[in-house]
Amino acid sequence: MNPVLHFPVLNSTNAYAKTHAQELADGTVVCADEQTAGRGRFDRVWVSQLGGLYFSLLLKPQQTAYLQNLTQLMAVSVCQAVRELGADAHLKWPNDVLVNEQKICGILSEAVLKQNRFYALVLGVGINVNQNSLPDVGRPAATLKNLGIPADKSALLNRVLTLFNARLQNALTQGFAAFAADYKNWFPYLGKTVSITNGGQKLFGVAENISSAGTLVVKMPEGLREFSIGDMNA
Repeated sequence: MNPVLHFPVLNSTNAYAKTHAQELADGTVVCADEQTAGRGRFDRVWVSQLGGLYFSLLLKPQQTAYLQNLTQLMAVSVCQAVRELGADAHLKWPNDVLVNEQKICGILSEAVLKQNRFYALVLGVGINVNQNSLPDVGRPAATLKNLGIPADKSALLNRVLTLFNARLQNALTQGFAAFAADYKNWFPYLGKTVSITNGGQKLFGVAENISSAGTLVVKMPEGLREFSIGDMNA
């Protein structure tokens, strides 16, 4: 079982986990009912009002070769958990979970350094569960409640952690291969035209594959191009 620290309000569960990384045990979960300064990828604001599930998982792995794939493992775990509740969820590379092309979960991974060397990884997760409404943040979003799917936040948290932990050791030694089949099964964009925003530049092509490293392979007029980071949209 993961030790869980629960707070009514935090500025950011990721910030708390990073600040207290040395005193917290490996596998500790920091959870808050609300966040006043929640963040997503690329420093986007993650609105975190009451009703959502907001948590950060602190990991101190010995094997570090495949750390970049743990964010994708968390996305697969969330996707499976909400699918089990009845949501027709799918993945948007690299780590968003969508329902009806509306975002239901975002994940932010951040490294903790100690004396300029890797010390820990923090996986921050925000799932839209029981909010009555979501403010307009420029991107379509949904909640399980709005989809007519009742969910208990504690039970959902436990299920996500159970699914994640079941594959963690294999992911640390095998990387993306440990969960590639499920990821690709829930990634409906292969063969479709997508855009990739990378370094301020928007590029277009056809999503060809998710590589064995978890990168997105896109067919462009000049040939295949592989992306390890970026914002994909269909």
